[in-house]
Amino acid sequence: MDKTIIIVEKTAGYCIGFLAIITFTEAILRYVLQTHIPDSFVLGQMMQGIAICWGIATTTYADRQITVDILYEFGGNVMRRVCDFVGYTVNLGFMAAFGYAITFKVFDILEAGEISNDLAIPLWTGYTLASIGILAAVLMSAIRWWQVIVQHQSVHQHGLEGVEQ
Repeated sequence: MDKTIIIVEKTAGYCIGFLAIITFTEAILRYVLQTHIPDSFVLGQMMQGIAICWGIATTTYADRQITVDILYEFGGNVMRRVCDFVGYTVNLGFMAAFGYAITFKVFDILEAGEISNDLAIPLWTGYTLASIGILAAVLMSAIRWWQVIVQHQSVHQHGLEGVEQ
């Protein structure tokens, strides 16, 4: 599973890197040379969406989201199990609903035939890649739910080697 997390994180990282290159180059071209990259805004938007969705997938599995642990830390084992059950179940339900919604958004955009202005890039491609990231988040959320709720794995027993838990 750790290799899968690394692949997903690298995908998000490459999208952020590409977004940074597009943004920096566009700014230089626009303000220095009075020109622009065709559809740079659309490409940047797609890369940002893909990076966010794939980042959600890694955060979901690796439990690196922001948490408030006062109740959890001071509660006993029963309180911790209740918090785990509620938290991971709500997360799985939300990710499933998000995956359902974004998948149908892809079909709507595909059916509408939306394209970018300059290069006529079909917009469904970016939405599809972002949607795959959310579907990966659904899968990773289901795996974490299974590990924590069914297998009674401790919340801090997983993760990448070298990453502080």
